[in-house]
Amino acid sequence: MVNFRLFIISLLLLYAYSYDMHAQSSRKELEAKRVRLKKEIEKIKTYLYKTKKKEKSLLHEVRDLNQKIKTREELIRTLGNEINTLDTQISGNEKRIRELKKELEKLKKEYAALIYESYKNRSKETRLMFILSSNDFFQAYRRFQYLKQYSEYRKRQGDSIYTKSLNVKVLNDSLKALKDQKKELLDEKKYEQEKISGEKQKHEELVKKYSKQQKKYIAEIKKKQREEKALTRRIESAIRKAITRSSGKKAKKFTLTKEAARLSGKFEANKGKLPWPVEKGLVTLGFGEQTDPLDPKLKTSSSGILIATDENTKARAIFSGVVLAVQKNPQTGVRSVLIQHGQYISVYANLKSVSVSKGEKVKTKQKIGVIY
Repeated sequence: MVNFRLFIISLLLLYAYSYDMHAQSSRKELEAKRVRLKKEIEKIKTYLYKTKKKEKSLLHEVRDLNQKIKTREELIRTLGNEINTLDTQISGNEKRIRELKKELEKLKKEYAALIYESYKNRSKETRLMFILSSNDFFQAYRRFQYLKQYSEYRKRQGDSIYTKSLNVKVLNDSLKALKDQKKELLDEKKYEQEKISGEKQKHEELVKKYSKQQKKYIAEIKKKQREEKALTRRIESAIRKAITRSSGKKAKKFTLTKEAARLSGKFEANKGKLPWPVEKGLVTLGFGEQTDPLDPKLKTSSSGILIATDENTKARAIFSGVVLAVQKNPQTGVRSVLIQHGQYISVYANLKSVSVSKGEKVKTKQKIGVIY
């Protein structure tokens, strides 16, 4: 009986897990996303606050705030999805508990009737007389089998009551845990909503500030764009010269050795899996044309991605290759490194020092300089 009940318990636990396996999987994904978004908000606070202290400009303040608002909105949506998933699980548990209680009540009534019937026929003499009063041997055998099955059925009913009672307890405990988790998530969502409310109010203040400093703001953006274009021109010039050297004439692509061609194929195969050029950081500006966060009429264009990180962080190669060029801005002294990966080139700008030289072979994640 003990072993049987232990088996019942193990099956019951297995049932409890399989009952909401899909919901658990969904919740784990949402929990992981929530953790990631919270870390990203902390990165925004850390990296962009430092940048803001160094470059006190409306442009940086707006980018910082908008990134915080965008990330926090995604976090609030994730929290909402988690709460909805928990609500579904809570509703499912409550429904299953109601069903089990009804089944349990029915089983108890049936079991009570069985016990009463057994009580009336409890003596061995009564059971023996029931068998001996048979008309023939076969009837006596059937009566004996009936009494045996009746006894086994009563035992199964008792075990079934025990199992369902335990099932109700497990679901009740699970329900309490789910409700506690929901309360924590609701509190966290409320906190994030209060924070975002303050950030949106700050954004409104910046919009008013922009209307007063519009000319200054636009001039600031244009200055950044000029710097970006100048850097792009220097990079393109270095690439054109390198292509000409490789082929001995003007061409659109490099003339590659077998080794370089293999490297090019490996680089292409690793698209989407390349490591970051810094160990940790935060993307503050994406690639391509983007609408200005304060003025929809203004468009900004970026030929790469901008990553905020700690001062003096090491820049590292995103893939094996050969240093194509090391450049220096004559006005600022800031350096850039170009690394060739077959037909592909990665560029690392805004370096205050460089630890590689032109023509040098580098490996994935090798240090190439220090961030300015």
